[in-house]
Amino acid sequence: MSGLFASVAIFLGGVLNTTAVAAVASWRHPTWPFVGWLLFEIGLGVVRLGILVRGRRAVAAGLTPPRGLAALLSCVWAGSVGFGTFLCITSGDWVLAAIACLSAAAMICGMCLRNFGTPRLAAVMVFSALAPCVVAGLVAREPILSMISIQLPIFMVTILSACFALHRMMVSRISALSDLDHSRSLNETILRSSPDHTLILDQDHRIAFCKRPGEEARQQDPLLGREWLSLLPSEDTMNARSALAQAASGSLVNLITSHRQFTGQVRWFDNVINRTTDGSGRLIVVSRDITHQKKSEEKAIWMAQHDALTGLPNRTLLQSRLDQLLNRHDRAPTSAMLIIDVDNFKAVNDSLGHDAGDALLCAIADRLIDAVADDDLVARTGGDEFALLIAARSDDEIEQTSERIFAQLRRPVIHAGRPIDCGVSIGASLIMRDGKDRSELMKAADIALYAAKAAGRARLRIFKPSMMAEVERHQTMIACARVSLQRDEVLPYYQPKISMRTAQVVGFEALLRWRDDAGELRGPDGIEAAFQDPVLGPLLSQRMFEKVLDDVRCWSEAAIGFGHVAINVTSADFRRDDFAESLCTLLEERGLSPSSIQIEVTENVFLGRGADDVEESLRRLSDRGIRIALDDFGTGYASLSHLSQFPVDVLKIDRSFTQRLGRDTDAAAISATVINLGHCLGMEVVAEGIETAAQEAQLRDMGCDTGQGFFYARPLPASRVATTLMPRETAPLELRRA
Repeated sequence: MSGLFASVAIFLGGVLNTTAVAAVASWRHPTWPFVGWLLFEIGLGVVRLGILVRGRRAVAAGLTPPRGLAALLSCVWAGSVGFGTFLCITSGDWVLAAIACLSAAAMICGMCLRNFGTPRLAAVMVFSALAPCVVAGLVAREPILSMISIQLPIFMVTILSACFALHRMMVSRISALSDLDHSRSLNETILRSSPDHTLILDQDHRIAFCKRPGEEARQQDPLLGREWLSLLPSEDTMNARSALAQAASGSLVNLITSHRQFTGQVRWFDNVINRTTDGSGRLIVVSRDITHQKKSEEKAIWMAQHDALTGLPNRTLLQSRLDQLLNRHDRAPTSAMLIIDVDNFKAVNDSLGHDAGDALLCAIADRLIDAVADDDLVARTGGDEFALLIAARSDDEIEQTSERIFAQLRRPVIHAGRPIDCGVSIGASLIMRDGKDRSELMKAADIALYAAKAAGRARLRIFKPSMMAEVERHQTMIACARVSLQRDEVLPYYQPKISMRTAQVVGFEALLRWRDDAGELRGPDGIEAAFQDPVLGPLLSQRMFEKVLDDVRCWSEAAIGFGHVAINVTSADFRRDDFAESLCTLLEERGLSPSSIQIEVTENVFLGRGADDVEESLRRLSDRGIRIALDDFGTGYASLSHLSQFPVDVLKIDRSFTQRLGRDTDAAAISATVINLGHCLGMEVVAEGIETAAQEAQLRDMGCDTGQGFFYARPLPASRVATTLMPRETAPLELRRA
């Protein structure tokens, strides 16, 4: 388009020059070929000029000019130049021939210069102009002119090669400019779209270029000319200076910096610094705002170190703070660790729901914070347990802080209009006195907490070395019970119950026995702690139930009149919702009558938050025909109202009263009172622990119904029960009694 419509000077020069040569030729040789050539040149020039004007207007208007027509007319014009030159060479007028040849040469140069952007058009035009000249050299009267026919093809190849070379240069330049423009446009798009700050620093580390996120680069940006290091806080300057030095040496450097804005808000940036590749020694700094990411990281760290429910520090932060206290150079006790356990928290969750439990934990957390100093740490370590690190140098200071805690927690928490008690038990250890490392201190506080719970809850216990022995004893009991269950060495032994009126065996009490590692038979005292364990307690009871009922089935099938068997049940058994149904199922599976067993409970199962559940379970058992015996009556905290509230059929006088008969008038009075009370309520009365004939006689005189103790027989294995029930004449001597 540029060659056909923009090169007006070359166009006019070519048309006028050709017309002038044709005019001279017509003047020197006024023949019809030369005159026709002149007229053709004038007409063609007018037509081409009109096409040129029309094309330029189209280009100016953004329309497509008549390129095909213009190219065709250019080729026709080139052919007319060749035709005219042919006439001049063959005319024999050497002056005219010389003028025509020089003009043709100039025209050919103009064709190549004007159309090297379209080299194929230039080649057609050059061929159209020179081909007639080659023919003229061959037909001219002078033989020497045949040299033209040899020179012109060489000239044609040479000038067209130059034309094509110019075209390649032009295309290469246009492509380079286009690529450069595309690259510039791409870079500008990238910079506009980039969420980063882009800076270029000169050799003095002053900002020479600044591009802010979402904005165009500005020539008057206030950051231009400022030293980059001056924008950073003093704590980042040293690291930034080192980063610039590394980048200047060719390394790619990453640096995180902070910037405080005029509003006081701190923003964080991740900076990548690199040296430019133009050899100027400048540095490019790309800074990404990572404030949101930084806040997210801080939030993640906070969540990893704090409890989601209460917002208190968790065990991780507690351990870190504890390690800091232990690593202090001052080895004297200055702090204490308190472990706090919420009393009866499971009962709150079970009876009022987890929402109430969560509300209770949050309220306790707030009150613990109010009870301690600002520098003290209150943490929630999981479940219903809290841990405190407080400033304390002695047991007295620990007790003072604990008193403030108990005072804060005396007020009940109100949830959904209902009050919830928030009693706690506290175990404490003094740092450096009760342990030199984290594990020892936490273990000491845990042991003290165990002692507080064992002493009745809602109290403080400070660690003492003697507590360790109790914990070890507790752990030994748990371990022995677990091993005995695994080895199936938990056995029922049976102690006869004798009617004081007939001296006949009316039943048995099943007593738990287990074998230790040495194979010796041990009583239940050796694994006492396991009975209240939430896992082992139900397992022990289940094992006893199964074995006792298996023995009862064997005796029933053998028609042995054993009466009934009393089985002891602990408060842990009543925590199972399906206790009553499970026991009845065991009876049904073996085809046993409910009257073949009794359930013995102690007074403490009537106390506490689960009393309603205990009553419901006992009533279900009683409704099925299973008799209920109240064991150790008179030694606990049960009131007389419990005898009417719960379905009790049998009262058992504790051995502590029986063994003092004959020596203590109070014991005799209490025993007589219990017997009379039981009879008034229509209950059977059983005396435990009878060891002498005098005790038996005194109880018989009081009207006691049944006796049990070593005076009659020691607990026996199931295999000897049949022998015990033999007639007196054939029974072993130790079982015969007057």
